This record gives sequence, C-alpha cells and structure tokens, in this order.
Amino acid sequence: MNEPLILVIDDDPAIRIAIGVKLRGSGFRVVEAVDGQDGLEVFARERPQLVIVDVGMPRLDGYSFTERLQRTPEGALVPVVILTAQDFALPSEVQGRIRVASFLMKPFSPRELVKRIRALLTEVAT
Repeated sequence: MNEPLILVIDDDPAIRIAIGVKLRGSGFRVVEAVDGQDGLEVFARERPQLVIVDVGMPRLDGYSFTERLQRTPEGALVPVVILTAQDFALPSEVQGRIRVASFLMKPFSPRELVKRIRALLTEVAT
C-alpha cells in the first residue's frame, strides 16, 4: 500500500469519523486515537506519515502530545496539524518546544484539510 497513513487524534468521535471518512475518500489510510496518550501508543505501533491532533483533550492534550512525539526519533520529523477552536498562536509554555506544520480552526473545511495534508506530505517527500 502506497497510500499515506494519517493518524487522527480527537476525543470527539463525530469529528474523528468525519475526518476519517473524508480522508479515506481522498485516498488516505487512517488510524484513530481518542486522546494524546492513546495517540502516542497508536503512533508507535502504526508509524503514520502525518498526524492531525485536537488541542483540547483529556489525559494528554494536543500540545503535550506533539511535544512528546517530537522528542522521539520516529516522530521528530512527522508533520503535525493542530485542530483548534481557539486562535492559531502557540501558548507561551510550548513556544520553541514544538513545531506545528499547520493549524486548522474548527469548524474547518474538509476540502481545505485534504489540500493542506497533500501539500505537507509533498513537502516532506522532497
């Protein structure tokens, strides 16, 4: 299988399902996680090429997930797309400690999400 694998992490099942349907329909493979802690476990097992993560989640939020992921050799260069209902600025406590490939404001356009993912995966491949 040459289709890129995307990890979708969100505690809202409706959002995970909606994103998964759109991405699968656009030719991607998708794995899901319910929060950041679950996301780290799924990432270690599945090794996706890109991660989409919600900011506000129980157990381990999106910023903490991203920081832990990027400390690992396997996750250091994987693009992370942050889903947020707030603004696009990184909180001061994580600035300089994480790299975010893209922010997407909720509610978002599924078409825009696919467009950004394709662009990010093209960047990583070059």
